[in-house]
Amino acid sequence: MRLITTQARLEKEFNRLLSTYKNYYWATAWAGIGSRSFENLVENEKKINQIIVGIHFYQTHPDFIEMFISNKKVRYILQPQGTFHPKIYLFTNNSDNWELLVGSGNFTKGAFNVNKEATILISQNDTDSNDIYKNAIEFINQLWGDGKTFTGPDLYRYRITWKNHRPKIKSLSGIYGSLNKKSIPIHDVAIISKDWKEFISQVKNEKAHGVSRRLRVLEIANKFFTRVHHFNELLDEERKFIAGMPNKLSINGAEDWGYFGSMKGAGIYKGKIKANDNNISKALDQIPISGQITRKHYDSFIKYFQQAFLGTQWENANNLATATRLLAMKRPDVFVCYDKQNRQKLSKDFGIIQSGMNYDRYWNDIIERIYDSEWWLNPAPIDDIEVKVSNARAAFLDSLYYEESV
Repeated sequence: MRLITTQARLEKEFNRLLSTYKNYYWATAWAGIGSRSFENLVENEKKINQIIVGIHFYQTHPDFIEMFISNKKVRYILQPQGTFHPKIYLFTNNSDNWELLVGSGNFTKGAFNVNKEATILISQNDTDSNDIYKNAIEFINQLWGDGKTFTGPDLYRYRITWKNHRPKIKSLSGIYGSLNKKSIPIHDVAIISKDWKEFISQVKNEKAHGVSRRLRVLEIANKFFTRVHHFNELLDEERKFIAGMPNKLSINGAEDWGYFGSMKGAGIYKGKIKANDNNISKALDQIPISGQITRKHYDSFIKYFQQAFLGTQWENANNLATATRLLAMKRPDVFVCYDKQNRQKLSKDFGIIQSGMNYDRYWNDIIERIYDSEWWLNPAPIDDIEVKVSNARAAFLDSLYYEESV
């Protein structure tokens, strides 16, 4: 009997056992791909007698299921009572020649690479080995009766759900996107644990602009967006206002066009707005005026927005400030303009690296954190002003992090 506490030793033992024994009887809560042990299992698929895998929390990788979908000796616990959570791996030639791994590790890349796991290796030479072997076989047989195989349509539906759950699972692990060098616990991200009372207090205490004037800017933008079907149908001065540019509008509040991100220095962008570039209008068409905003909406917006600058000096540039100004004006409940006036403090509070921020990271590192935040998930306005702020609460992050230019 031996205790295994390192990832390298665990995978080394797995690979030895996969090569040494003729029959596999396993039960694991989750299974994944990408490890040497997975590759060895594929190579030794004919040795599988019974493998039962859980899919609770959609942690089992759909590619694992697809690899063994035609193998009737691999089953899945589809609707467990409670959580299907065993990790038991029996390798055997017969009842007198076997080894058994029991511990915390699932059959995943994480268990073999980064997780902290503890596993006991037991063999026929250990005390009470006959009873252990018998009980292990009986336990796996019991689970086997509860297992089901996957069909092609089952896998198709599972893959969709798995894909849609990945961002949430990753965020709970402190991982937003693929560029984070080091994950941190989600509760340690300052912006996420901030409640509505603290959020609205900071919004109201902003000295630079004031709540009522900021709200007026958003009300004007919303009026423009709801009056037309497309951005390019607005009047020239109206488009400039939404774009964060100086304009000649005479309505009350138009003088505050620079709130939530002034773009007066963005020359090429200003030219595109003045020319009423159709790609910018198409970009904004991708963002619905109400309802849920998904990554697909955002990616479509970015695709058209970037097309507006093909053939210019901005073709390969990161124009995040201008893009997010437009997004914040159309959907202030979801987007915040990320510019030089707020990015330093915002990045610190969001627990992200400021350098290298780009379109992809803006969604992964900022929007996904917003979606996870207490103040965003559970606003609790107590008066009309707070209701209006609540309806534009992501854009109002600018109130928390805005710094006057020196």
